[in-house]
Amino acid sequence: MRLKGKIAVITGAATGIGAATAKLFAKEGAKIVIGDINETDAMKTIEEIKKEGGEAVFCKTDVSKWEDCKNLIDFAVKKYGRVDILHNNAGIGPLGDAESTSVELWNKVLAVNLSSVFYCSKAVIPYMKKQGGGVIVNTASNWGFVAQPGWEAYHASKGGVVMLTKAMAIDYAKYNIRINALCPGYVDTPLLRKAVAASADPEKEWEDMGKLATPLEMAYGALFLASDESSHAVGTCLILDNGETARGGMVRDHLPAKGENPFKKSKK
Repeated sequence: MRLKGKIAVITGAATGIGAATAKLFAKEGAKIVIGDINETDAMKTIEEIKKEGGEAVFCKTDVSKWEDCKNLIDFAVKKYGRVDILHNNAGIGPLGDAESTSVELWNKVLAVNLSSVFYCSKAVIPYMKKQGGGVIVNTASNWGFVAQPGWEAYHASKGGVVMLTKAMAIDYAKYNIRINALCPGYVDTPLLRKAVAASADPEKEWEDMGKLATPLEMAYGALFLASDESSHAVGTCLILDNGETARGGMVRDHLPAKGENPFKKSKK
């Protein structure tokens, strides 16, 4: 077991990449603390973990709020005495260019996607320093490096996560705290499906994305960064995007779609 005896706090683990990561980390021996605003689905993740013999607990958390993030970390330390791994994974991804994105939505995206990474890291770092080290894995995105039209707030937030990861990594490496980022491309998650459904042509949007990753494929990337196998990774951004970044962001139509298109209109 690659994480045997480790205590892992994971935000946004109710669904998608976070849920897959929580289940994989538990399978690899970690005890899981889930911080999420979605209690119903988070409890489903916990039930699945327990069914497989793992251990997981829930702390309701609105990651856009500093007080909630601090409470999450304090909750984990109070229960288990330490936090070995923090996976800052919570995120939202609404469509919108500069004109159509409201100030309120802009602030919300930045708060959930970027400020939460700062808040949870700020809360956990003193504990990690005291215990002699730890690991922080931040879910950024390949879209922190390349742009697509109509996603201004999302791009800004994920680009911020990339640079925050690098900045914190060089500040805290001397305390044996490794900080890295996982940068997924298109992944078949509820978050992505919601964004596609809101687009002008969901069926075409889905087809254009080509081969999507599964949440579990991303979870294995997070596992690598959280484990001792990546002990030399400091400030690293692990991009898992099926070649999108290598092509300058233009992944469209270079590979066929995988699986059924949930937005395909039925033929009469």
